[in-house]
Amino acid sequence: MKPTHPLMKRIWRHKLFYLFMLPGIVWFFLFSYVPLYGIQVAFRDYTFIGGFSGSPWAGLKYFQQFFSYYQSGDIIRNTVIISLMKLLVGFPMPILLALLLNEVRLLKFKKTVQTLSYLPYFVSWIVVVTLMQRLLTPYGGPVNDLLGSFGVEPIQFLNNPSWFYQLIVGSDIWKNIGWNSIIYMAAIAGIDQQQYEAAKIDGAGRFQQMWHITLPGIRNVAIILFILAVGNLMSAGYEQLLLLNGPATANMGTVLDVHAINSGIREGRLSYAAAVGLFQSIIGLILVLTVNRIARKASDVSLF
Repeated sequence: MKPTHPLMKRIWRHKLFYLFMLPGIVWFFLFSYVPLYGIQVAFRDYTFIGGFSGSPWAGLKYFQQFFSYYQSGDIIRNTVIISLMKLLVGFPMPILLALLLNEVRLLKFKKTVQTLSYLPYFVSWIVVVTLMQRLLTPYGGPVNDLLGSFGVEPIQFLNNPSWFYQLIVGSDIWKNIGWNSIIYMAAIAGIDQQQYEAAKIDGAGRFQQMWHITLPGIRNVAIILFILAVGNLMSAGYEQLLLLNGPATANMGTVLDVHAINSGIREGRLSYAAAVGLFQSIIGLILVLTVNRIARKASDVSLF
């Protein structure tokens, strides 16, 4: 018997699409919504014996501890600075790569570049940082050897405040640019090719076609991804910074993610770490809602 309610009728009509969505919905429910039960750890003096519900209630004690911590302002500032640099410098790079690949007509070369740009995404940060250490070391590293052939003195790239931000942002772009460009390549592939043919007839060059057809064609996708990226502004990436940060750069590279990991795992302050993580999530939610509202008013494109 077919449903009669309008909403259920639409779901029934597109039941195959919803069936394909089911594994993703189940995954999000199990790993994103069920763990929300553990949020209460941030408001309790958590003990392994008492568990989530049996530990004594602490209220906002651990939030007060974080904000009264003498380095909390520096940690928040470091997080915002690094995240903003990754957003402002790194966000346009996949768009640029997708635009450049779209202009390549040699199919074999295009596929080769795509494959090489995708591969770093599947390499763990441990391997990436180890590779950087081998390449950038001043004691026989190929980068310094190349600079030495031009008469440049060896440079201590790693654990050097002068090069810290460049290495953080550069390695993040190198690792993610290919993977992040996939969505833009798909959006470009969906643009009506007749628009390009009409533009050619009107005498538009390659750059004019890119500016007036390709970029407007991926604008909505770029806005949606930008809104989502802003939501991660308080999360600078703990694994990368945990590995690249050192004693000389500790005042620049200690971010909220690293602070929460150190507090929770190394020091065993689980409730305090949960409070820091919840603070990040709340700020991220506020940022997403704010930017989403601005985008909806400015361009009629939004997440909801």
